[in-house]
Amino acid sequence: MKKYSVNNLRNVGFIGHSGSGKTTLTEAILYYTKVVDRFGKIEDGSTVSDYDIEEKKRKISIASSLASCEWKNTKINLVDMPGYFDFVGETMEGLRAVDVAIIVLSSVSGVQVGAEKSWSGVNKSKLPRAFYINKLDRENSNFDKTLAELKEKFGMSVVPIQYPIGTENNFKGIVNVISGKAKIMNNKVRAAKQHADA
Repeated sequence: MKKYSVNNLRNVGFIGHSGSGKTTLTEAILYYTKVVDRFGKIEDGSTVSDYDIEEKKRKISIASSLASCEWKNTKINLVDMPGYFDFVGETMEGLRAVDVAIIVLSSVSGVQVGAEKSWSGVNKSKLPRAFYINKLDRENSNFDKTLAELKEKFGMSVVPIQYPIGTENNFKGIVNVISGKAKIMNNKVRAAKQHADA
């Protein structure tokens, strides 16, 4: 097992409303960092973080789960936390284990109660945080509306660092506002995504 210095360890928590895509985001990171060679699906019970029999049966996260990957000589511990309110204790305990929280939102649903509760929990834990607007390739997704809702709910300090290129079925990638560079999905990435959605 490779040893890492403290400077090369990150503990990142994914938190948000149920169904916002936290487990799928975790799975995508594990796939693209080559921890797994198959993009697992919640529907068929093949994701890394939803491993419990009840989670597979219900198709939801019940407990916080840990998965790790490496990126640029840094070990990143990913904590996928439940979104259902019944398991809020798991979520709050998970926040104690992370250095930063990523509040995941669906661009189809916008800001839901789970995102607001997540913000409150992250504030109580005094953690740095970022919002991740997910599901940009879905029908009825609306990045601009979701961003406007975030600014309305959480203030003008919500500033995007990436914008999507295209919408819904025409979503092609993202442009980084800071670097000015665009990342376009290639056919291999698109094929992996389609395979995961099949």
